[in-house]
Formats: sequence, C-alpha cells, structure tokens
Amino acid sequence: MRRLALLAVMTLAAFPVLAQNTDIESLSGLQFNFGNPGARSLAMGGAFLGLADDASAAEANPAGLTILRKPEVSIEARNYLEKQVLTTSGTFPDLKQTQFNNYSQRVEITFGSVVVPVGGNFTVGVYFHEPLRNAGAGSVLPTKDPLTQQQKTDVPLFYLPKGGPAPVSLADCQAIVNRTGDPLSCVRVTIKPFVTAVDIRQRTYGIAAAWKLGNFAIGGTARYQTLDETSFTFRLTPDFTFDSISVQATTKGKGFNPGTDHDITYAGGVKWSPNDKFGLGAVYKKGATFKAPVFSADSSSGLANFSQDAAVKFHFPDIYGGGVSFRPIPTLTLNADAVRVTYSHLTDQFFSTSPDLVPLSKNFKASDVTELHVGGEYFFPTKVPIAIRAGYWRDPDHSLEWRGPLNGAEQVAAAILFPKGRSHNHISVGAGLAWQRFQIDAAYDTSKLYKVGSISAVTRF
Repeated sequence: MRRLALLAVMTLAAFPVLAQNTDIESLSGLQFNFGNPGARSLAMGGAFLGLADDASAAEANPAGLTILRKPEVSIEARNYLEKQVLTTSGTFPDLKQTQFNNYSQRVEITFGSVVVPVGGNFTVGVYFHEPLRNAGAGSVLPTKDPLTQQQKTDVPLFYLPKGGPAPVSLADCQAIVNRTGDPLSCVRVTIKPFVTAVDIRQRTYGIAAAWKLGNFAIGGTARYQTLDETSFTFRLTPDFTFDSISVQATTKGKGFNPGTDHDITYAGGVKWSPNDKFGLGAVYKKGATFKAPVFSADSSSGLANFSQDAAVKFHFPDIYGGGVSFRPIPTLTLNADAVRVTYSHLTDQFFSTSPDLVPLSKNFKASDVTELHVGGEYFFPTKVPIAIRAGYWRDPDHSLEWRGPLNGAEQVAAAILFPKGRSHNHISVGAGLAWQRFQIDAAYDTSKLYKVGSISAVTRF
C-alpha cells in the first residue's frame, strides 16, 4: 500500500482506482425502432398512417383495412445493419467513441398477413410482425500497436478529487495533490475493461378487425407479443482475468434459464377519407411488458453460479400518432406522419448493477420523442404500373443515458458509458411493380447508424 501511495504522489497515472461499470453496456446505444411493416411504407419514410391501404395496415393502422375489396396476402423480408456506439477511450470529458456493427445475420421474414373482407363494411385479418431483431457485441479494451506491442489506447479514464463535486483535468488533479500533500486527495480512475453483447428479438402475432361507417373507419387488433432477450457485460481486471458478469434475460421458470416471455396487448386506429384524394389516420399501440430479471456472478462465486439481483420488467414504449395522405393527381400520393414514442418506459423499474447507484437509478433516462415522417409515391401509367417512392424521417435521440450528478466515481463512470446520444436523419427510396393480382416492392432506408433493406410481395384473390 505504501508503494501505491508513493506512486500516486510521483505520478497519478500509476495509481488506478477502478470504477465498476454500471449496468449492461450493450443496451446503452441500442436504437430501438418501431416503424411500420412493409416495403412501401419503408420507402416512403414510414409515413403510412393516413394512407394505410394494403394488408400491412393490420399492424400500421387497422382502420385502413376497410379499403380492401378482395382477400389479400402480404409477406415481407428485411435485412439490416445497425451501428452501436460505445465510449472506448479518452479522458473525461474528451472521450472517444467506437462504432460496432450489429447485424440481422440473414434475410428474415419480418411480416406476414392475411386479410379478408367480410360483407361490404367489415374486414378481418391475422398477421405476424417482428419489429425488433438485434444481435451484436462490442468491447472496451486497451489496444496495442501491432508492431511495437506498446499500449496504443487506454480504457476511458477521469481524475476525481476526494468528495467531488466533479472530475477535473490532470493538471488540476496534480495541483490538488501538491496543495494538500495527500496523494489520495485526487485520484486517477479508469473503467474496468469489458466485453458486452446483446441478442434480442420481439415478435407480435395479431388478430385485426375494421369496420367502415360512411367515410369513417375504425379498427383494432389484439396482439400476443413475445420477447427473447439476453444481454450481458463480462468485466475483466487490469491483467485480464475474470472479474464479474452481469446478465439481463427473459427466463423460463425460476433461476437463470434464458427463454421467452410474453404479454397480451392491443392497438386501435381510425381513418377518415372524405374522397379518393384525401385521408386522415390516427393510431394507438399499447407497449408490452416482459419479465427480464438481472443476474450476476463474480470471481468469488464462479462464472457458472449466477444469482438473481432484481426481478425487473422490460416495458416497451406506447406509440401513438397521426398522419395525412393527399393525392393531388391520380398517379401521385404524398404522406406525412407525426408519431410519439414513449421511450421513457424503457427505464421503468430500472435497476443498476452497481450497488452505489441503486438509490440513484432514476437518473438513468430515455427520452420520449416525436418522430416526423414524410414520403411520396408516383406511379408511371405503363402497361404494368411502375412505382417509385422516396421519403425522409427524423429519429430523435432516445438512447439510455445518465443524467445524474458527477460527484462520485460510479456516477462519472455511468456518464461515460451511458452518454447522451444523437438524433439521426433517415433517407429512404424504393420501387415496385403492380399487376392486377400481384405486387412486389423493394425499399432501402439509411442513416448514419442504421441501414435496412426490404422486399415485400402482395397477392390478391
């Protein structure tokens, strides 16, 4: 202990006080996205609530199903690339971030529906939707130069005076030590190295019905929703031996037995179409709640001996919004939506894996946001009509972040690992071919952190 104190006086960099990482870092930059299904909607920036004129309306806005006059079967496959951002090096507040790629791994069926008109004013349907599929990993580890083997970058670090109230620069920290003569009056704190990963999939199985009254339609869905989630952070000591692991997972039965949890929710929508040129739509979707306990193990108990730390729940956002659709000429349709997503529900019953932060867990926040979507569709009046589509939407930042004080090592570590994110602008394009009984569409949506391709097909009987 004396050697450490002496080194701290001579050079603060030789005296690391290790701050335990807070919570499960693989969720820190995860961008949940609850857009509408279908390549048509994706190509038009997700603006579809006021139009809702095909079988994907079963999920997007069930009131739109009444526009269908023949039975219709729809299927969609998507593939995506998402970039998750982690703070990997630097000295607070001058920190550096690294992007890690999360993939869908393969082209997957993400939506399917069967819709059948019953009589003149009533329509029913069943559908499947997978709005969330994310699998990936990242790490915060020191790096070495491949030629010299000298350390190239360190893990994130900061300098903290005893009692706070906030981190200071290296020069200010040295001045505090020199002034007080106490080598522990200001210390260098580093984040423990870690590897973190997430595998999460949410699915919805729904029954939809809609009824038309003149120019007005109302619709609703009953939804059976499932969640499979396993996310973990594997923490290491400075010499890269096992320190601890924290896991959040949906489970089967009691104990650490990862599996599937489920919930039953509902959604409802309305649509008003006074003529074939104009439409207004609105929708509300109740977010599901899933049991996702937090488990942990450390070097003293062994990697295989997990204990449950908290019986928390994963509350998905409620979604509500409205949209307008306008057709100035028969071949052109313009759409605009505003959608409110209550991402703050993601922090309901939030639990921190750091004991010091458990009383401060309410300082982990995710913001409710309003997404703005605009898009359009133009059909060329050829023998086989060809459609081109384009859209834009803004995805405000809704990542999990620390908004509490910075007067302790654990609090500063939380601010480093769960920083404020950024909003993103999405551009989308697409095209389609429409025969009398069959239609095929493709779309591509891109932003700085998220890219998705979609292809969908519709058959009418």
